[in-house]
Amino acid sequence: MLQGLLILLCLAFTQAYPSPDPSLAAFLSDVNQQLSVIYDQEQLAFLQNELHGPNDLVALLQAELAHEKLLKYLGSISKRVAKFKRLRLGDALQRRQLQRMPQLGYEALSGAEVVQIYELAANMSDSYQNVQLCAYKQPLNCTLRLIPDVQRVVQQSRNLEEIEYYWLEWRRRTGLATRQQFVHFMELYKKTAKANGFSQAQDYWFHQLELSGQQAMGLLNELMSKLEPLFLQFHAHVRGSLRKMHGEQLVPHGRAYPQHLAEVFLGNSYRSASADWFVDIPSPEAGLPNITEALQRRGLSTTQRVFWNVAEYYRGLGLTQLESSLWTNAQPVASHNEDSCWHKAWRFYTLPTNNFSYCPLSDEERFFNMFEAQLELHYFRAAAAQPTLLREEPFPNFMNALGKSFALAAASPRYLRKLGLLRDAEWSGLPARLNRLYLQGLRVVFLLPVFYVLDRYRVEVLSGHIMADDNEAYWRHTERYTGAVPPRRRSNEHFDVPAKLLLEVDDQYTSQFFSTVLQFQLYKYFCTRTGQYAEDSANKPLDLCDLSDQREIGTILKHTMSLGSSLHYKEVLQQLLGTAELSMDGLLTYFKPLQDWLTQQNRDNGLEVGWLPN
Repeated sequence: MLQGLLILLCLAFTQAYPSPDPSLAAFLSDVNQQLSVIYDQEQLAFLQNELHGPNDLVALLQAELAHEKLLKYLGSISKRVAKFKRLRLGDALQRRQLQRMPQLGYEALSGAEVVQIYELAANMSDSYQNVQLCAYKQPLNCTLRLIPDVQRVVQQSRNLEEIEYYWLEWRRRTGLATRQQFVHFMELYKKTAKANGFSQAQDYWFHQLELSGQQAMGLLNELMSKLEPLFLQFHAHVRGSLRKMHGEQLVPHGRAYPQHLAEVFLGNSYRSASADWFVDIPSPEAGLPNITEALQRRGLSTTQRVFWNVAEYYRGLGLTQLESSLWTNAQPVASHNEDSCWHKAWRFYTLPTNNFSYCPLSDEERFFNMFEAQLELHYFRAAAAQPTLLREEPFPNFMNALGKSFALAAASPRYLRKLGLLRDAEWSGLPARLNRLYLQGLRVVFLLPVFYVLDRYRVEVLSGHIMADDNEAYWRHTERYTGAVPPRRRSNEHFDVPAKLLLEVDDQYTSQFFSTVLQFQLYKYFCTRTGQYAEDSANKPLDLCDLSDQREIGTILKHTMSLGSSLHYKEVLQQLLGTAELSMDGLLTYFKPLQDWLTQQNRDNGLEVGWLPN
């Protein structure tokens, strides 16, 4: 009996602490090696495309060949992967690598359906990027692209008929024109989910997050609920501004605002550096700082100088000093268009170094983008300790959240003043802070509900709750969660969903939603840990937190980045933050001074909060 008990205890111990399996170790070693070679071929092609532009046919061909090679290889090992998973061999690290094995995706479909789904995705993407509209009242001038041509026209126009014309025409050309393609794509996507082993298509939609559809939507609903009080106050204030600009007939009390007018207003938060345009900015006399002009004055007028300035920032956090050869070998990107010209780090798996491509433009956007790009460099180097299968981030845009949290810290008036980009202490005063928070809020707070609607709609299609082309359901969600309605009634005779899908029909926006929430959660954590933020302190509010030279951050950061995707994102968060859950608290704390101001302004001006359904 005692012997039997010992055997059971040994079995239990073995299951709780499984040992590495030699046959699985040999298999994974080969897989990691083969994938690293293929990934490098693909990355080199993407890098050439970035440097030479989208018309580099050689780079496009090389990328396609590398992708085909990857799919062929995954197909060749799929049975062995399935067998190892079924046998549940190996230790935790080996099992994790099996979990993170790339899936076949669309290639799991039958031959004809694979061709169809790629063609559908490409056609809809091409429609979004390349469709040309006819100019307002100029039927023979049909050469306007959405970005930048139409965008520039509507941002500057005061002709409401012209703005409405472009809003309607864009949806006619990119929405209604691709209706049947969208319906067919969603049907094939359901088949793709099943072919990849998912009984529920909505689970496949969120598989990169390693959450089920129910888990992901539950978390999204919870985060949206936490965001709602801030969003409702901000929405009420913006609606009041739109009413001042366009009149009560177009922007009635107690109703959702017209989407075409709100899009112009919100769009200017990305393009207008002047406080004058915003009719109800908190403090017109305080204005907004011109960081681009200050960069020129301070001598940070070239990308090279910005590169080394930001490198020194990260060195001050305790991260490794970047070597001079990194900049020597860096190359400028082909595009100088401000909408597509960004700095970027490039990861290679078999080569001992990383590459860096940069945008030659020297302005505010590119300055803060450098903090994000260099964080990518540090992330790639830290995660290189992991096998190829585990070098990715825990979920898409996780790395982006880290980079943006430090870009947020670098945008603090206290750091900008330390750097010499802001001269006066007034920029740290409440009036100037509110202006800055107002502009940031227009970019952040109003975008999250749009991400939510785009994913919720498609998840409801995949789960069978609504038809793929149920335009009325799309507008019910849009009105309910974003507080916007179309300028004219939209029925199921129209189809507007593809017009809001930002480039790709299969882009999943929940990861971007989570990334934005995590950005502020990380920022609050780092600021609290270093004593740069203290709750309810007038001297240490979150939006003034400066993280420069806080060396203790480096140790935490290096450990987190070195984990790659070896753990589920919740376990990574637990080790980093002491909690496994994403929280809206950081974002709400950051914008609390603005929310307090909005609440008081809405109350003082009799602005109604919320809206009745149309």
